[in-house]
Amino acid sequence: MKHTLQSQRGETIVEVLVSFLLLMIFTSMFVVSLRYARAMSQKAESLRETAYAFCAGLYPANNAAPDWKKEQEGLEFSFGDYGEFTVNGVELDSVETRAEVTENGQETTEQHKFYRYSKSTAEGTTNQ
Repeated sequence: MKHTLQSQRGETIVEVLVSFLLLMIFTSMFVVSLRYARAMSQKAESLRETAYAFCAGLYPANNAAPDWKKEQEGLEFSFGDYGEFTVNGVELDSVETRAEVTENGQETTEQHKFYRYSKSTAEGTTNQ
C-alpha cells in the first residue's frame, strides 16, 4: 500500500501552473497580434481611399483634362564640384488635389500636389 501512495506518475501543481501561465502568455501574444493586424488593415483601407480621392482629383470625371499649372521653365541643376547646368525646353507642371479623409471618426481635408515634366516650345540642352 505504501508503494502505491508514493507513485511519481502525474503532474505536480507547479507543472500545471507553469503550463497554464505559458498558455496565457501565448494567447495574449496572439490577441495583441490580431489587434495590430486589424489596426494596420484599417490604416491601409484609409490610405487606399485617400489615394483614390487624390487620383480622382488628378483625373477628373468625363475625361476632362487635369488643370496643369506651369511651375518653372528651364530646370537648373547643381552637382557640387561638377558645376551647374540648365535643361532648356523642359518645364515643371503641377496639379493640386484635395481629398476628404475620415480617420478615427474625424473628417479632415488633405492636399497633395502632383508634378510632371513636359516639353515647352523651346527645345535643347545647354551646359554652362
